[in-house]
Amino acid sequence: MKHLSRYDIKAIAGKYVQAYMALPDVRNTQIYRIDPELLLEKVLGLNVEYQHLSYDGSILGMTSFTELGVQVFEDNDSEAFFFLDGKTVLVEKELNYDSKLKGRKNFTLMHEGSHQIFKMLFPNDYGITQKSAGVHYYKANSERDKPISDWEEWQANTLGAAILLPENLIKRELCYVFYRRNKMG
Repeated sequence: MKHLSRYDIKAIAGKYVQAYMALPDVRNTQIYRIDPELLLEKVLGLNVEYQHLSYDGSILGMTSFTELGVQVFEDNDSEAFFFLDGKTVLVEKELNYDSKLKGRKNFTLMHEGSHQIFKMLFPNDYGITQKSAGVHYYKANSERDKPISDWEEWQANTLGAAILLPENLIKRELCYVFYRRNKMG
């Protein structure tokens, strides 16, 4: 896998944010945030599905570049299988129902979508190691306070954050807040 810099990843994010902004659903509206589910479905052509991915909720998302079956759990905790088709992002079902977890859901969607973006951009370099060739699992707090040991995961986190928080939207909102504060104060 190529080791991309933050600058490289930010440039990639900019292209996908631009494609998102050009969507008919978005084009002539005031945008305050990126809707990751809309981006995954309309820009990347991915399917988003919600399943229970683990007994304890520790697995938040998964995707694969090939067809393969993965273990999921029914609402009664019985084991089941879901067949990934190479174009699907699976997200923990509870993230879709708890409004307090919206940020976690959005980041999980973009993290898994970022794996798919890297595979599209670098098909001969990404996901070719034995470790990354199967299913990409995103676990809660899996990278917290650790040195970078898995570049694919670090790059997916970095790209996901860059897409969810595009610099131009952040700057525009900061200017708006600063303007309102000075006008009122």
